Amino acid sequence: MKELLKDRKKLALIIGGVLLVVGIVFFIVSNQAKNKEALEALQNEEIIPTVDASVIVKLRPAKKSGEVLLTVENAPKGTKGIDYELTYDAMSTEGTGEKVPQGAIGKCYNKGGSQNWTCKQQAESGEAITLGTCSSGTCVYHKVVGPIKVTLGFEGSYGKRIFEKEYDL
Repeated sequence: MKELLKDRKKLALIIGGVLLVVGIVFFIVSNQAKNKEALEALQNEEIIPTVDASVIVKLRPAKKSGEVLLTVENAPKGTKGIDYELTYDAMSTEGTGEKVPQGAIGKCYNKGGSQNWTCKQQAESGEAITLGTCSSGTCVYHKVVGPIKVTLGFEGSYGKRIFEKEYDL
């Protein structure tokens, strides 16, 4: 009887060991597959170089609270267009005290082919960018908490370039 119990313990240990080895091999193989997929995704992703340090980007409060002015000076020669994206956290309008990610997108426009650009939400709108929502002439402004991240996408005869920076207002 004791030998039978010993044999069962040995068998259980052997089966447990085999299952452990199979589990480890499965874990290693599945991680290699995930790593290979991630590496392929990175290799397929386009890497956009940054703009030259001579480009000056200014973000400052506008006269009206809840709006900002975004300008670009010394844009690279040959620039045909600049898109902007502002991202920031705002306090929830539901009074919960939670931070909610918000943002604004648009284009930058230049006058007379200069290297200085003004960014706005629409070509015919004023020069301020609204940090909030507007409908039928009424705007609800976000209460911005923390920095505003500015991302600019430059496109021109030189290809594509990017600019990213956080501003505290």
